[in-house]
Amino acid sequence: MVIWLFAGGGPPEYSGLVKLLQKEFPDYHFERKLPELAQKPIGKPNRDAHEVKVKATTGPVLLKAISESLSFLLTRKSLEDLLLKGSLCDAILVIDDLDCRRWDGSVCNEIQSPGFLQIQNHYVQQVTLSLDKAKNPLDERMKNRLDEVQFNPKIIVGFASPEIESWIIADWGNFHHRDFPKHQRIRMRQWLRDMAQLDFDNPELYGGFNAQKGVCQVKLSEQIVEASIQAQISEGVPQPSRYNKGQHSSEILEKISGQRVQEICPLFKAMYQSLQRLGN
Repeated sequence: MVIWLFAGGGPPEYSGLVKLLQKEFPDYHFERKLPELAQKPIGKPNRDAHEVKVKATTGPVLLKAISESLSFLLTRKSLEDLLLKGSLCDAILVIDDLDCRRWDGSVCNEIQSPGFLQIQNHYVQQVTLSLDKAKNPLDERMKNRLDEVQFNPKIIVGFASPEIESWIIADWGNFHHRDFPKHQRIRMRQWLRDMAQLDFDNPELYGGFNAQKGVCQVKLSEQIVEASIQAQISEGVPQPSRYNKGQHSSEILEKISGQRVQEICPLFKAMYQSLQRLGN
C-alpha cells in the first residue's frame, strides 16, 4: 500500500517522521511529497544533511502547496510514470502542526471539541477538492485508466498538537541521543516540568493561546531548546550545546514508540488508528 505524505513544518517531518511511520507500519510504503527540499544554489558545495534547507509550510499555505503538488503529480506524463512504477497512491496522509489554533473560537487540540472536528473536516474537504481539480483536465483515456486501477485514495488528516515535539515528550523514555547523556535528559525533564510547567501526561494541551497572533503563547520546541541549555548550565558546562529541532527532533522521532505515544496523545491516536484501518 502506497501512501503519499504531505506534512507541514520542516526538518522533523521530512526525515524522522517518515522513518517513524515506516517503522510503525512496515507493510505500507510512505512517500514524502511535502515538504520539499529547497533548491541548492548552483556552484555551492553540498551542505551537511542536517543543514539542508526545507520549505516549511503549515495551515492555508500547506493546503495550497498540496493542491499545487497534486496538480503536478496527476498530469498525464507524471501519471504514466507512476502507473508504470506501480507507485500511484492508495491513500493521502496530511500531517500538520496545530500550534494552538482556534476554529470559530473553539479549541482544536481536544479530540472531542467542535474545533478539532471542524478543522479536520476542512482539511479533508480541501484536499478532496484539490484532488478532483487535479484530475479534471485529464483526457478520457487517462481517466479510464485511473478507474481501471481504482484510483480513489483515502484521505487521512492528522495533527501534531501543538507541535510534533509533543510525541517526543509523550515517550520521553525513548529520548536517546548521543548529544544529550542520560543525566542531562533527566535535568531537561525536570526543567520542563518545573520551570516550563509542562504536563508530561498531557503534552498536546501545552502552549496557551496568543489571541493576537493566533498561535501558541509559548512554543514547545523552544522550551525544549531552553531545557537543553539549562540542563548543561546546571552541570557547569562552559559552552552548552543547544537542542536543534532540525537535527535532534528528526533523529529522536525515529526511536519513539507509536504505542506509547497513543497512550498519552489522543490526537496522535486518532491518526494512528486511521492508518491501521487502511489495512483492514
